[in-house]
Amino acid sequence: MFATRIAKYARHAASFMLHFAHGGLLVAGLIVTLFVASRIANHGIQGLSLGSFTEDPAITAMVEDVEPELVQVAETPTAKLSPDLQRVKIYIAKRYQVSAVALEPLLASAQQTGRNVGVDPLLLVAVMAIESRFNPFAESPMGAQGLMQIIPKWHPDKVDVKSDRAALFDPDTNIRVGAQVLKEYIQTTGSVERALQQYNGSSDPATPYANKVMAVKAALAQAARSSGRFVGA
Repeated sequence: MFATRIAKYARHAASFMLHFAHGGLLVAGLIVTLFVASRIANHGIQGLSLGSFTEDPAITAMVEDVEPELVQVAETPTAKLSPDLQRVKIYIAKRYQVSAVALEPLLASAQQTGRNVGVDPLLLVAVMAIESRFNPFAESPMGAQGLMQIIPKWHPDKVDVKSDRAALFDPDTNIRVGAQVLKEYIQTTGSVERALQQYNGSSDPATPYANKVMAVKAALAQAARSSGRFVGA
């Protein structure tokens, strides 16, 4: 009998506490609602706009904290072309109908690579003109790739196309490999013309390929001395 009465009191107490908790939440919600309503009333109808709310120092600080940060992107500088190659760039852009902006890094690479390897930069540029007309994505039916039309399988010591099949479509890589090949051929043949014939895979004693490249090189040299004036080729 006593245990039954204790259980009954416990149920009443639990019910009271539950109602008290719900009532407390309701009161808290009502207080928050009244607070917000009073703030809006103090600011008037215009208080609904962001401008009115930002009159409050605390709210202004919150708005200022979310202003986006400016991110500066570093630009990779391109090697500066010599005055001669600047004039060559103008000539090539007109002669081959290629963007001067797109030519700038190609000629800069030929300039730097030629100096490093020990090959006339104008010779490298002339080979590019004949082989690909300055298209870094050119590919022949025989598998020659890029600006200087390098056949990967013949030069595994200079470029690892197994790990990167697109390596020779990178202008800097292609020009570097082409310059190294020409340098080796010049050293072994003792002649730029014979080196060019070997580069082309031809043993023709009349050197037709070499003659074409050297003619373009002569036109480039003339353009380099022409103060930017267009020179036909």
